[in-house]
This record gives sequence, structure tokens and C-alpha cells, in this order.
Amino acid sequence: MTDQKPRSLDDIKLIAHRGLSTQYPENTRIAFEAALESNEVDILEIDIHKTIDDQLVVIHDPSIDRTSNGTAKIKNNTLDELQQYDYGFWKEIKYANQKLLVLDDVLELIARSSKGLMIEVKQPQQYLDIENILINKLQQWDIDSDKISIQSFNKKFIKALAAKDVPYKLGVLINRKKHWYKKPRFKKISEYASFVNAHQSVVSKRFIHKAHRYDLNVYAYTVNDTYKAEKLLRYPLQGLVSDNPELL
Repeated sequence: MTDQKPRSLDDIKLIAHRGLSTQYPENTRIAFEAALESNEVDILEIDIHKTIDDQLVVIHDPSIDRTSNGTAKIKNNTLDELQQYDYGFWKEIKYANQKLLVLDDVLELIARSSKGLMIEVKQPQQYLDIENILINKLQQWDIDSDKISIQSFNKKFIKALAAKDVPYKLGVLINRKKHWYKKPRFKKISEYASFVNAHQSVVSKRFIHKAHRYDLNVYAYTVNDTYKAEKLLRYPLQGLVSDNPELL
């Protein structure tokens, strides 16, 4: 059997993982602005955690240790305390003085852009009432709900959002380790989500066809080389998540 000819990147969505995070410090204003200005990017992907004073901050890790010049856990500190640190210097000195953003900062950028926004909620089980805080925050902005996607590895959290009948696209993240010993139950997932975002190593034509059987769109993360992108483009998936979508 011959391989299917790769589709064009024009046929799928390119998603900037934490902004243009190869070139710039991840989850910072400079990374987001570069992504939103790029002709290659369709959707901006971000991560959020909740501070002790109920602020939704844009950062991947549960602590600031890796991506700042400080040491602190998000859940144990206030926004003011966390914003005392620098979130760009670790990447390169020329990116110094990037502050920790809140979700409002990103929504302001999206409100002025034609691009979509994909929000990953990190470890929602440890943040009391985060679903209501998130919904209330999104509703404060005049942004077309079709531009907003919310995803998490935590299925219970996505189910909770679906139960509130939110107008946003909801998705389940699927990682490599869990996939090997527990295959996704696409039928169940389709009852509360409209897409799955899976580690690139588990995405196959069979995986996609099973998901499509239940009307689930499929995205693959995190694709950072052209060889892998060309391979995945042979499959009928809907998007690629990349640290450097301009390279693809």
C-alpha cells in the first residue's frame, strides 16, 4: 500500500504552543504577540494555574522555578508576590523584564486578533472553584465563543464545564504514558468534549478514524520538526501544536 500524499498545512490549524516558545520565553507577552502576528499561526495555546488570591495566571508549571528568577508555588502565593519576579531572563538576557501574565492580559490580545485561543487548565483538581472563575472571566470579554477552546488532562474538569453548558469548545488531552495502558474511550469523551489533543507518538490513522467516528476533532502535540509534520499530514487530523509553527 502506498502512502497517502501529505496534505498542505493550509488544510489544518497550526497552534502556537505557549506562544512562539522556541524563539521567545514561553507564556510571555513577547511570545504571544509574535505568535499572533505570524501568518502561520491560527491558534494561540496557553496554560493557566490559580493563585492563592484566585487570579488565573499564565504559566505551565505549578511553580515559577523553571521559568523565572524566583522560587515559589503558584497555589501558595498571591499575584502580587509572583509578579515580583522576571519571567524572560532565563531564556536570554535580551528578554529580561517579562512579567507573569494573567488571563485577562491574553484575552485582551485575543480580542484584538482574528486568531483563536486554546487554554489548557493545569491540575484543576487542586484549585477550588477554578471552573467558575474561568467561565466568569471569559464572559467578561466580548470575544466570539467559537474562538475559545478549553482543554485539560483532567476529564472530570472538562465534564464539569460541559455540565454547565458553556459555549466554548472543550477537549481532552491524551499523553503518551497513559495511552499505552489505557486506550481512550472516544465514545465517552464525545459525550462532553468536541476534540482530543494527543501526544504525537500515539496519533495514527486508526486513532484518528476512531475519534472521528464519534465526531471528535484530533490535534497532535508537540510537533517541532518538518519530518514528523509531514508524516502526520498524511492523516486526516485537524491541527498540529508546535513550539515553532513557522518552521513547519
